[in-house]
Amino acid sequence: MANNHITIKPFPTEDPEFPFVSDKFISKDAAGNRYIGTVEPLCPVREFRYDGATRTGWFAPPDGGDGGEKLVKGKPIAAYIADENLKEIVRLVQILRRPILLKGEPGSGKTQLAKSVAFDWYGDHYKEHFFEWQVKSTSRAIDGLYHFDHVARLRDAQLSKNGSDVEKEDMTKYRTFGPLAKAFLTSTAEAPSILLIDEIDKADIDFPNDLLLELDEGRFTIPESETGEVIEARYPPIIFITSNDERELPEAFLRRCLFMYIRFPSDEQVVRIIDAHIPGLVKNQRSFVDKAISVFHSLRQRIAENPADNKRVSTSELLDWLLAYNYDVNNGHISDPEKDLDQLPLYYQALLKTQAAVQREKKLEERQSKATDSTIP
Repeated sequence: MANNHITIKPFPTEDPEFPFVSDKFISKDAAGNRYIGTVEPLCPVREFRYDGATRTGWFAPPDGGDGGEKLVKGKPIAAYIADENLKEIVRLVQILRRPILLKGEPGSGKTQLAKSVAFDWYGDHYKEHFFEWQVKSTSRAIDGLYHFDHVARLRDAQLSKNGSDVEKEDMTKYRTFGPLAKAFLTSTAEAPSILLIDEIDKADIDFPNDLLLELDEGRFTIPESETGEVIEARYPPIIFITSNDERELPEAFLRRCLFMYIRFPSDEQVVRIIDAHIPGLVKNQRSFVDKAISVFHSLRQRIAENPADNKRVSTSELLDWLLAYNYDVNNGHISDPEKDLDQLPLYYQALLKTQAAVQREKKLEERQSKATDSTIP
């Protein structure tokens, strides 16, 4: 298919004052100052519908309503701080129409990127265009395509044999679509669907290879013994695939994907991430934030140098650590937040996830304490 006239959707839809984040996350405080904040979307209640005649899917209000729009509050969505590499990869995915395989340290934002793109493009209606496939060790490729309820079909067949009034068998009533199928059926050139296949490396080694046809051609066929339907994408969805490198992925699968490794953010990006997740902390306590980032980098370096500790701390754990600090500072539990940063950090349980790390930091604290005592006359 020629792609010379593709309409490229930018990501993020930037605000002139904050060019690294979607304008949907920009709010104003009581004084009129603009800031980056977390959003709680109000999502319309919708049900998935499928028309077998046209082979199209869409979302519509549930049957039996009173005609009014029912809204539910979605989970909070934090602003995603996108660098130039991330902006470019989202653009390239739309041009080449290939899945993007994302790797990076746990907590680096691989999973959040897909949802952030969906919310940036579709706002409160993002759930009608965004589909998640959480891969587990027991996952099979067919799980993302469809499920056929053989137990229900057998039950109805038994009722029919027993003389019950059962209509002519409609096999489609036993079939439900998975996230990949829904992404195929709802995606259009004007509003491409977005699919997240999260942590694909958790599944069996054959899992990626079992998806080659679907990812290549955007279609699959349900066996004649079930419904015999051919499900085909009207327009290729945007597919994000994440991996934590727990196992190598097959070469045939990798050839069909774009690739990006999300690097640990620079100090400037870390400050922006903190500002987006904990509004006011950077503005009110910048020196504390800078010192906390320095301590955080030192901790990462010590972990990297310790062969007994292979669990590096990530930005998500840094945010947990700072959220605890911020809560206690705002509630008067800590008067000098910088005082203890040179020692074993408060709330270290948010940062240190192995016993080796805890023991190492405690020994370091003891050495620093003895060195300080020895300098006192």
